[in-house]
Amino acid sequence: MVHISKVIHMVSQSTYKRIPVSPSTWEKLSLIKKPGETFDQLILDLVAERERRDIIRHAMHVSEEGEYVSLDEAREAWGLNED
Repeated sequence: MVHISKVIHMVSQSTYKRIPVSPSTWEKLSLIKKPGETFDQLILDLVAERERRDIIRHAMHVSEEGEYVSLDEAREAWGLNED
């Protein structure tokens, strides 16, 4: 017997959403998609790359304009113990 929560989980995993894109965007995605790669995998890779770029951009901004404190000062300010 299959538990109802497993059925719901399986159904939710197989549900897809449509994302409308222009023909030129579809063509660009098709050109960078690797053989055998799904558009879902391609989009996940593009999202991960964007997240990495955003983290790097943020780190660069902090390094240029940020105010630095020692680790001990940060622990004290956040009320963290070394335990």
